[in-house]
Amino acid sequence: MISQFFILSSKGDPLIYKDFRGDSGGRDVAELFYRKLTGLPGGESPVVMYHGDRHFIHIRHSGLYLVATTLENVSPFSLLELLSRIMAMCRLHPQKC
Repeated sequence: MISQFFILSSKGDPLIYKDFRGDSGGRDVAELFYRKLTGLPGGESPVVMYHGDRHFIHIRHSGLYLVATTLENVSPFSLLELLSRIMAMCRLHPQKC
């Protein structure tokens, strides 16, 4: 389901990175996501993006980007729910995140 999960700072620096499946091309994917995100016109970016064979689903909160990538066609709502719950957990228990 999820190929990678990472958290980026507002400058694009990877703070947390986890590759679950080993099929996504390594840490370069985080840089690719940030370049695609900053290259978009306007201030708002789509929550779900597709590039090449990879889907990027992300949320932004407090200057951080929580991103999940997948190579399969999965429901974006389930991944958005997962990312939202991870962010809520980090807000409630900041010492554990």
